Amino acid sequence: MKQSAVILKSNPHGLIVNLSPALPFEELLVAVGEKFGASADFFKHAKLALTFRGRSLTKAQELQLVEAIVQNSSIQIVCIVDEDKDSAEYYKEAVMHSLEKKKEEEELFYRGTLSTGHSLEVETSIVILGDVNPGATVTSKGNIVILGCCMGNVCAGAGGDPGCFIAALTMKPALAKIAGFSARSAIVKKKDPGVYPIEPKILFIKDNHLQMKSITKETMCEYLTQP
Repeated sequence: MKQSAVILKSNPHGLIVNLSPALPFEELLVAVGEKFGASADFFKHAKLALTFRGRSLTKAQELQLVEAIVQNSSIQIVCIVDEDKDSAEYYKEAVMHSLEKKKEEEELFYRGTLSTGHSLEVETSIVILGDVNPGATVTSKGNIVILGCCMGNVCAGAGGDPGCFIAALTMKPALAKIAGFSARSAIVKKKDPGVYPIEPKILFIKDNHLQMKSITKETMCEYLTQP
């Protein structure tokens, strides 16, 4: 309908979307959706960097435009790049960097059980899909979430951040630390069978003490609203 208000320029790794500077934004949003809907078969499932040109946009407007593109096509937008860059090589670098970053983020999920003697150390938060058995160690500069039984040594906020937390479906750590604050459990022993009921709990720092509480709506509000 107003597709002439949206002009696309592509290269193998990126897409420049030239937008009419005069069209009201709500009408422009419709035009973008129609343009990408008509071009959906051409782009298919391409992974592209994206640039908007022709008018100034707020971050909220950029997000609305991206949503309109995604809803009307199968394009995977991996990043939005500087509007002044126009070389295919720059777009290629932007795409590769974004895909590599997403790959790194995906790798912050550890699948499997950590057994005695195993040690896992990461720079950011991590989700472990398995147990952390006695004698195993997990160290993170961010948060630690264990979708299993925590019976080993776990250290969150290793970089000194007291706002980090440790959460587990079953919380029986031999040693738990957050940003220098630590607590030991007298329950876990070397021959402990490690069979416990599922009782999701979270461990965090409050009033300069480690607090271990059941994961409830009230507990999460308490954690999120503390200074």
